[in-house]
Amino acid sequence: MDTRRTYRRSRRNRKTRYRKSRFLNRIAKKKDNWLPPSVASKVNHNINWIKRLLSVLPKADLHIEVGKFDMQKMKNPEINGEGYQQGDLYGYQTVKQFVLARDNYTCQVCKKKGGKFKIHHIIYRSLGGTNTVDNLITICSNCHTTKNHQTGILAKWCKDKMKVNKSYKGATFMNILKRRLFLAFPQAKFQYGAWTTLQRVDLDLTKSHYNDAVAISGIRKVKAKPTSIMMFKQFRKKKRSLHEATARKGRKTPNITSKRNAKNTKYAKGFWLNDYVKIKDSNKKGYISGFMSKGTNVRLRDIFGEYVSNSDKSYTSTKNISLINHSNNWQKQVITEKQYIMG
Repeated sequence: MDTRRTYRRSRRNRKTRYRKSRFLNRIAKKKDNWLPPSVASKVNHNINWIKRLLSVLPKADLHIEVGKFDMQKMKNPEINGEGYQQGDLYGYQTVKQFVLARDNYTCQVCKKKGGKFKIHHIIYRSLGGTNTVDNLITICSNCHTTKNHQTGILAKWCKDKMKVNKSYKGATFMNILKRRLFLAFPQAKFQYGAWTTLQRVDLDLTKSHYNDAVAISGIRKVKAKPTSIMMFKQFRKKKRSLHEATARKGRKTPNITSKRNAKNTKYAKGFWLNDYVKIKDSNKKGYISGFMSKGTNVRLRDIFGEYVSNSDKSYTSTKNISLINHSNNWQKQVITEKQYIMG
């Protein structure tokens, strides 16, 4: 996102042809079910995976566990009634007035009362900090100086003396996902996590994602507890951003000619990137994560990202591997319960 912002701002400052303003990308003109691109991507990822599984399972009975979170009650467990209409700033005219009253008109660094105070960002705006009251504290003018900012002393004080409240982005996303799943799969049977816990205890299963799936499925009795599961992982084979404002790791100069790195090999010696292969004269298997020495050697990794090799080296010769199957952008592997917990 930072790189895209750099490109966009430099493009605006260059002398280019006049481009008429567009209004099709304004939020006010979008449909009622519009979501920010980052959230929409996560929602679509969940929906697409469910559809992918339904396409290969014969006559599947779909059960989905959803979550419903009350962020106001997570902040204040005693809230009720009109309290939901009265936010943090209720009764205060400005954010500054609220922060000063909350901190009892006391410098949170030197604990001095009285004098001239400043409202300081615990996490700087340049580093992704927000203007919410959780990210603001009261600091006196003696502590809030340019020198303390430049030397990083003020940031260290805030990190040691203050603790930013936890983010509720995850809970917000789950509330959004719940509504989208209702619309995407009206035929599914939905239930909440509290009911899943009771079902899992009745089946005498330990806490894990796949045991939760067993409980959600509606099974009444488990004859044999699951000992292994199929794990899927997405593999990135391409880097679409070729032009660079600053040189990325491994390069001395930025790539401004839109040319791919010579080491970015996708095919060599009859093998493709992300192929699932087996090391000869052993039972070790892995996915090709990269080529070395003009394709004569390859790096193999398992689904957890650990190197697979028949020696103490992290690479293997292409002469010592045999192809099991080609893989596109997905990796799959049957793993045991122990591997799942460790991973």
